[in-house]
Amino acid sequence: MKFSFIHTADIHLGRAFADIDYDLSQEQKEIINTAHEKALDELCGFAIDKEVDFVLIAGDTFDECVHDLHSRLVLYNFLKRLESNEIWVYIVPGNHDPASSYTKEIGFKNSGYVKIFGVNTPSETVVVKNRAGQDAAVIYPFGFETTEYSHSPCDVLEKTRSTGLFNIGLIHCDKSGGDKNVYAPCTEKELLDLGYDYYALGHIHKPDLGEKLVYPGTIQARSRKDTGEHGFCYVNVDNNKIVSNEFVKCDKVRYYNLVFSVTEDETEFDTIERISKRIEELSRGAELIILNLVMEGVCRYKKIDENILKSELSTNRAVLSGIEDNSVIDTDVDLIKSSGGVLAQILVAAEKDIQIIADTTNKELSEMLKLVQTPEIDLLKPKAAEIAQNICKEIYGGEELENE
Repeated sequence: MKFSFIHTADIHLGRAFADIDYDLSQEQKEIINTAHEKALDELCGFAIDKEVDFVLIAGDTFDECVHDLHSRLVLYNFLKRLESNEIWVYIVPGNHDPASSYTKEIGFKNSGYVKIFGVNTPSETVVVKNRAGQDAAVIYPFGFETTEYSHSPCDVLEKTRSTGLFNIGLIHCDKSGGDKNVYAPCTEKELLDLGYDYYALGHIHKPDLGEKLVYPGTIQARSRKDTGEHGFCYVNVDNNKIVSNEFVKCDKVRYYNLVFSVTEDETEFDTIERISKRIEELSRGAELIILNLVMEGVCRYKKIDENILKSELSTNRAVLSGIEDNSVIDTDVDLIKSSGGVLAQILVAAEKDIQIIADTTNKELSEMLKLVQTPEIDLLKPKAAEIAQNICKEIYGGEELENE
């Protein structure tokens, strides 16, 4: 028998883009304000177009125990739209929206095509049907009664599996384990020992797509911690075996940490052009990207002013949230060697015999050591500054530092 389903989790209705502390245009603000609902709407449209048999939501549908009216309406409209297309939705509560927080959501629970699981007992196990009304799979749910659960969910999950149907664990948990973890800690081995055919997991916001253990991540990133692309999983099953699990992107706003290497053989213009092309590539498929740029490597020019970079690289579809320039300026070794100073002696000596370094620089280094070790360091700071400036002049060739 063939059937298909969508696996999503960590929708976090009600969560805002809390860490945006930089200027946005009106157009960019509108993109951010509508991103989450657009992503959920796209998931819903995909489910309808593909005529999936059911949708699984593995916890944290809401961001808080108290569901604000707008968030409730968004979920209600989403569920009603799927119901009108005869698509079932199965939900386990997560640590952000534990089962107790759904007690007043009668409208959701009374829907003919929605099942919100409660306590974690074998009695919660359900057989689900395909669109033709045939038994297709068994769902073994685990959700949160309160905001914390410090034990392994595998201790309470049903271990007796169906031999004739596809077995699905719908579980909100943290498979990274940990003694002090209060988010249903467990291990991959513990989960796999349950013997299910597919583990529809929730809690981790970044996609982690294993063969059977699957975190789809959130459908829309909401902070700089949720970098990269986000979406949901579209799973096809035939004869009780997974034949495909497609990750479908639906996010509208994406965060990236871009580590960019500058090179010695390019100009400032070359660098800006290369970064611009990379930003254009990252922007494909998204309405807006929020980028933290980290520059590294060796360049032959002075570091580019951060304000110029932000001005040149920010567009309607890309915002630079931060720039960290760790690149270094290439030095003219021949010029340093010809200067005759202490650094020149070090370089020349290193080419001949490393032992000579100690002899040729002993006087200069000793003088610097005395300066930093003396109790009267404050009185000697001008002398220390003079020595440091002389060394810097040797590095940069002289005159450029006169006005620094």
